[in-house]
Amino acid sequence: MGQTSSVVDVPFKRAKETVHQYGLGLLFAANIFGAGSVYILTEAGLLFGYGLLWVLPLGLGVGLVMHEMSARLAAEDRPLMTYIRDVLGERTAKPFAFGISFIMQFWSVANYALAGAALVYLTPLSNLYVAVIVSAALGIALVELRVYSRIEGVIAALVFAIFTSYLVIVANLQPPATGIAGGFVPEIVGDIEYMTMIIALLGTTVYYPNFFIQTSMQHEKNWDVSRYRRDHTVGLAAVIALSATVIVAAAISMPDADLAFTTPAEPLVEMIGEWVLGLFILAVGAASFSSATGTLFAAGFMVPQSSGISTQFGDLHFRRTVHFLIGISVALAIPILAFTDFTPVDLALLMPAVNGVVGLPLTALALFAAVRRYFDPSRLEQAVFLTAVVVLFLTSLVTGEDLARSVFELL
Repeated sequence: MGQTSSVVDVPFKRAKETVHQYGLGLLFAANIFGAGSVYILTEAGLLFGYGLLWVLPLGLGVGLVMHEMSARLAAEDRPLMTYIRDVLGERTAKPFAFGISFIMQFWSVANYALAGAALVYLTPLSNLYVAVIVSAALGIALVELRVYSRIEGVIAALVFAIFTSYLVIVANLQPPATGIAGGFVPEIVGDIEYMTMIIALLGTTVYYPNFFIQTSMQHEKNWDVSRYRRDHTVGLAAVIALSATVIVAAAISMPDADLAFTTPAEPLVEMIGEWVLGLFILAVGAASFSSATGTLFAAGFMVPQSSGISTQFGDLHFRRTVHFLIGISVALAIPILAFTDFTPVDLALLMPAVNGVVGLPLTALALFAAVRRYFDPSRLEQAVFLTAVVVLFLTSLVTGEDLARSVFELL
């Protein structure tokens, strides 16, 4: 009996160790790959086929550069928000942290709306507003697990479910290898929509709340730089692989309708079978829920740190902040859905831009300044880091213009 138990325990222990080794990176992947990413990537495949696949490795490169700076701070237990407070002073740092956190939760507004729509489709719930509340309540329950290793396990399982779902879909489509390979060859097209999509894809890959989380996790991980580097590389690589499957699936199916909740899956139903629709909704719901909740972990660190409070994952200050922002997300999502023409998909396409237009460039600049202050990067490293910061500032400027235009058209 003891031998049987030991044999059964071996895979479990290995899975547990794998989650510990790469769970933080998978959390980053879950935060990045929310509902907005699903629909932005789908739109890229619909409009340009495989032609924008080359942007994904570019986004991976920029993301790895940013996380390299973040990992150095993390290994020395220097939270990014603590650095910002030291430089700006508490009087300025507190409104900065509250303002960025408020903007950050707009990502959760969109994702809880999509998670609610998925619940309506997959369960007996028929009221979208109730489903949004249920999704948020599940988010609060996730935070109340308190022990980070448990939350890592849940997030890892969700990421695995999302990734498996899309792999099954793409495998059944039998994509052409030569066409996909051609999509990874960089090409610049003189078209505004094409250029805007490049910016959107970069913006969904480099996700600034993850840097506030990573630099605050040394108490949980106690890793050196190489361990953080290995972890976030796996997480970002998973995002790139998953993003490629979404673009490929959309490029093959090529629906000619406007994006709605089930639009990306409808052509797949005709090509593969009815079962794929439920699988798609499950993947979107899991991505939305994990991203909505995991994103706000950054605020759970930022807000207390801006007041000089040393915060650990799951402590009272952390949980109060995350719970409050989840509540605000629901309080905003329901009126927006009820009294405007915005749909959950509209929110999913717009809120990532709202989230990143201000927060992304400021976070990139703060990371660069913090690394220069605490460490002694070589001239080459400084040049690489600064190039990534400039790319993200340009991304933000172009996204901001496009965002304003899109919001004006919807209103």
